[in-house]
Amino acid sequence: MRRRAFLRWAAGGLLASRTAMVAGRDWLPDFSAISLADTGLSAAQWRVVDAVQQHLFPSESNAPGAREASALPWLQWVLSAPDLEPGTRDFHKRNVKALITLAEQRGGTPFPALSVERKENLLREFERQGEGRAWLREVLNYVLEALLTDPVYGANPDAIGWRWLKHRPGYKRPPADKRYFLL
Repeated sequence: MRRRAFLRWAAGGLLASRTAMVAGRDWLPDFSAISLADTGLSAAQWRVVDAVQQHLFPSESNAPGAREASALPWLQWVLSAPDLEPGTRDFHKRNVKALITLAEQRGGTPFPALSVERKENLLREFERQGEGRAWLREVLNYVLEALLTDPVYGANPDAIGWRWLKHRPGYKRPPADKRYFLL
């Protein structure tokens, strides 16, 4: 399946499933105000998550990737939510630690410094271990969510994902003071 067709197929279900999870929040997604301590992960662990996101959804000359969609700050925002489902931060922290350990066992090179081929091999091995597959799926889900969300929520800057997919948003789009978690 081509990348664009997959995104169109996945967009509806992904956005519908995530809407219920974030509803009810009464704070703003100010990415610059995120405290990494609130996310449960250290700066070094976030560098690994960033490398995983970029590997799973790389930038291309004619398509945005995880970085352009602001996927890392989006996931940091989600994990810093005070009303986050119990165990979610631990799930992410446990799996990032497991990936770091696996990279150390397979040569000692930190995951972000690996070549594309070695990252792919390591992630293929990681997905066969414990919660590896579930964690990688969750990371990719948040990348897609960041790519497809309305820019008023902080990700998908300048509607980069929408422009790439030639998506026309519904009208009226929410103004900043009428986002669903503020109502």
